[in-house]
Amino acid sequence: MIFRQCDLVETPWKNGGGITRNIAKEQDKTGTLWRLSMADVDGDGAFSIFPGLTRILTVIQGDGMVLHGPDGDLQAGYAQPVRFDGGAPVTATLTQGPIRDFNLMFDTARCEGDAQTLRDAGTYKVGQAGQTCVLHVIAGTASVEGKALDVGDTAIRTDAPLRFDLAQDAVALTITLRPKD
Repeated sequence: MIFRQCDLVETPWKNGGGITRNIAKEQDKTGTLWRLSMADVDGDGAFSIFPGLTRILTVIQGDGMVLHGPDGDLQAGYAQPVRFDGGAPVTATLTQGPIRDFNLMFDTARCEGDAQTLRDAGTYKVGQAGQTCVLHVIAGTASVEGKALDVGDTAIRTDAPLRFDLAQDAVALTITLRPKD
């Protein structure tokens, strides 16, 4: 399934401090298993708290920010995924102006998530059967099954590995989510 950035709906942050664009999520009667979203961060401030969820945040536009939490500071630079406890009180300081970030949140009691950045043109296969596999285009273009993806677009595959082509000078974020037994 492909999610186009232009089709995403803006919604207020849980803490009321900004706007997010939800891309996709999986939940059941016990709560959120995982969620993907993008957020614009225009100033320093506190993150919303999501008890029981782990977050992996990746700056996809702008210079970056420093996350201040109980375990110390994390430098969130451009296209560098950082992992932290979504239930912890975290504040952010922008390093050089506004940014946009891509967020993965997941319940570590029920699944495990990983994120990595790709910068080399080529053909890729991410994940395996039984996993949720995600491609998000940070810069340039990519294609999935002959469909072009532009900056801000996201492809998700839940039934098999995700195969895609990354164009020259493109930057992409890949995510795999694996259920725990």
